[in-house]
Amino acid sequence: MIKGQLEPVFHRTFPYSFMFFSGSVINTIDLNFVSPLAPNNTQIVSALINAASIVSGFDIEGSSINVNGISSSGVSQKMSLVTASCLVLLSWLLSSQQ
Repeated sequence: MIKGQLEPVFHRTFPYSFMFFSGSVINTIDLNFVSPLAPNNTQIVSALINAASIVSGFDIEGSSINVNGISSSGVSQKMSLVTASCLVLLSWLLSSQQ
């Protein structure tokens, strides 16, 4: 179930091949990218956090994501909120100049 729902997310986000290995109660995913342009840890965490809203049958806890020993601590979610806020402000500023 987990592989079936997450594998398409990674194929869309990172269109190069990887391998998925299922875990148990705490799932461990080993992604092996064959492209020399493999994503960085932040991009992988972001893909998982974005997938959290579309998967069903299991939960992805954003604050528990750990990529190569680096914990997300929910930072990507906060970064997304800051980024979205900046984009809204920029959009408002640009539209008010017309």
